[in-house]
Amino acid sequence: MTLAYTASGWTQVIVALSIFVPVLAALWLTIWVLRGAKHDPDENRWRRQRLEAEELARGVDVDEERRVDL
Repeated sequence: MTLAYTASGWTQVIVALSIFVPVLAALWLTIWVLRGAKHDPDENRWRRQRLEAEELARGVDVDEERRVDL
């Protein structure tokens, strides 16, 4: 039972690595996958459509303001 209460330095290092290495690997993998969304064709198409819609909305607003000013 005394072995459970006294851990050597190497045991502490191995336990710490077994906790932190998988967490860091999962974090890296998550960032890598989510950054890949920039190259997704669907994401690019949706982004382009959103920008075009915003430009059209601004263009309509500008035309309506011009009609009011005239």
